[in-house]
Amino acid sequence: MNCNNLVLSSRNMRIIILSLTLLLCSVYITQAYEDQTLEDDDFAEFEQFEVDDEEAQDGDFSDEDVPVLKPKLSPNKDQFEANIDIDDDIIVEDEDSEFEHFQDPEEFEGFQDTTPKSSEQPKITISKVPIMVRPRWDAYWLEGILCCLLAAYALAYAVGRAKNTSIATNFLKLHKPLLDDNFTLVGETGHDVVAAGDERGWRREAEHCFTMWCSGRQCCEGMLLTLKLIKRQDLVHVLLGVVRPTPDTLLIRVELGKDDSDPYVLCVAQKKIATRLAKEMQDLSMFCPEKRPGDKHGLPAALSVLSECAEATAGLLDARVTAALEQYHKNVQYIHVSDRYCGPKQMEETVATKPPDTERVMLVSLALGPDGGGEEVRPLLLLVFYLLDKIKRLRLSKEALSKCEKRRQKAAEAWVRGAHAARQEQAALRREEKRKQEKEKILAEDDPEKQRRWELKEQKRQQKRKAPKMKQLKVKAL
Repeated sequence: MNCNNLVLSSRNMRIIILSLTLLLCSVYITQAYEDQTLEDDDFAEFEQFEVDDEEAQDGDFSDEDVPVLKPKLSPNKDQFEANIDIDDDIIVEDEDSEFEHFQDPEEFEGFQDTTPKSSEQPKITISKVPIMVRPRWDAYWLEGILCCLLAAYALAYAVGRAKNTSIATNFLKLHKPLLDDNFTLVGETGHDVVAAGDERGWRREAEHCFTMWCSGRQCCEGMLLTLKLIKRQDLVHVLLGVVRPTPDTLLIRVELGKDDSDPYVLCVAQKKIATRLAKEMQDLSMFCPEKRPGDKHGLPAALSVLSECAEATAGLLDARVTAALEQYHKNVQYIHVSDRYCGPKQMEETVATKPPDTERVMLVSLALGPDGGGEEVRPLLLLVFYLLDKIKRLRLSKEALSKCEKRRQKAAEAWVRGAHAARQEQAALRREEKRKQEKEKILAEDDPEKQRRWELKEQKRQQKRKAPKMKQLKVKAL
């Protein structure tokens, strides 16, 4: 009995669950159908509103412009015509509107357009930026510094050029009469010439360098004056001169004739300058290896003497010369007399094919004062003219002359040996380069027999080169 009751109760529960499931399904189906109908009805309402608006516009136009009485139609006929008009309007809108698909709700599901649609274009507002009337000069500090530097450089150029020109003109005013007394022709003429008036004067080689040629005097073929001043037109050089000052200099180059002096080399210079000249000048390094202090020759201790022949040194440095050097030794940088002057030493890398050209010259370098040469220049110029006459009259003894000639002969032979050694070295380098090229050519070929013969030949050459050289002596038969 209990089992039957349990079976009946389980059947009843199944029936109840099935009925509830069917009821829920029907509810969901009806709700979905109602939502679809509502969407369709809403869309129809929007169309109805558009149709009403168009009919209202048409009605207004017909009432105001065409006041004609029309027969009254039946309601069915009017409704039919209105439906036809609505359909026509809808079709026209579909043809003319190109972007209607963007408003289709089925095309964009879940999209809600919150912004109102309007035919007016958005208004763009342009803000007015105030114009800066007063510029900010602190933003151009770098340009300002550069402009100031350029202005300072231009001012220094103009002032320095004028200062150097005035020094050259002042030198002519003070010392040109002395030069005119000793030479027939003094100075040059032309466009770029600095002179005191319409006379001959300096030729401007640069803004700080002036040259003047003097000729027409005994004991020399000519004299070249070179006035090397401080580069006052260069602002950088002026600033460097504050740290390391350098004086204005007057270089005198006197070209001696072949018969105007005997063969000897002599140099009197400041200590530092003498050391530098002994290393740089070819004739001093070859003929004057020993540097002596000036005390041994009656000169100030600040001077040094480089001499080839003691007889020539004693002949030139007489009492008058030593007195002048004692008084003006600060203004005398060096006095160089040579019959084998060829300038500075040649570089070791360069190989000369012929002996250097030598000249008989006397070189004098004078340091000028701060005003560019005042009263101290005149006695030094007189000293130069006195030395010219002294060199012309000085003659060495036969013994001293033969020693000087032997030194020059040895120097020429040494130069020839050096040139021959340099030529041999160059020839050896060329032969070695030729062998390297030949070896590369042999190794590039694929002939082992040819390579083997070349290696044997090279071994024989090396053995012959390393073998000691033997001299053959011929003995006559008795």
